[in-house]
Amino acid sequence: MRLTHLTKYAAVAGVAAMPLIITAAPAAYATNGGYGSAYGISATGPVAIPPTPSVSSTAKQPTRKSLAELPANPLADASVLSVAAWAGHGRASVADLKLANAALSAKLIFAKCENRNGVTHLGKVVLNGQKLKVSPKPNSAITVSLANIGTASATLNKQVRNPDGGLTVTAIELSLPIGPGKTQTVSIASVTCGPTAPSHEPTPPGDPNQTPAPSPTPTTTTPPAAPVPTPVTGDLPVTG
Repeated sequence: MRLTHLTKYAAVAGVAAMPLIITAAPAAYATNGGYGSAYGISATGPVAIPPTPSVSSTAKQPTRKSLAELPANPLADASVLSVAAWAGHGRASVADLKLANAALSAKLIFAKCENRNGVTHLGKVVLNGQKLKVSPKPNSAITVSLANIGTASATLNKQVRNPDGGLTVTAIELSLPIGPGKTQTVSIASVTCGPTAPSHEPTPPGDPNQTPAPSPTPTTTTPPAAPVPTPVTGDLPVTG
């Protein structure tokens, strides 16, 4: 049984690592600085999954993390989750993903952010019986009607430009209705890359490194002196 599991891990790892290997030539490590981060999967809502696995880095060489399988939870099942990040780069891949309630299955989901440009690759991804495009356009929105759940929405190759000029790319972001007023959100293969310290941004208010401006000297206004009374000469009538 253990041998079978290890064999499957090696086979799937080879598939999941292909985008990383293909684009990880020495020239790809060249960078002008910046930061990178990546995670395999996360979820918010009734079922919460922290970004798993997760990595961030500003180094010139990749920092990598991987998991043989996603920790047990009632929402998602996946094997071989791999992430890597370095200055100006982020990459994430998730293999053999299944979301039973969302009728979603995938052989491989991959996202890359490089020097603030993003790419998403969906390998054999099926949502409610519909096969999704391998290379969807940025921010492709779709909706599907799921039995006993309702209408779910998904954004493929979601790309968001951050305030610092960086870019966040999420291969698939899925929102599922869970009861009245409740939503389960799942983000799969999300990466961010951007500058470390953009020169065009002002120092935020309250920054401890910012030298406070000197307080203005209060100005005191002295009221004018009251005029000196002028005596008036005259006669008062006397009655008797």
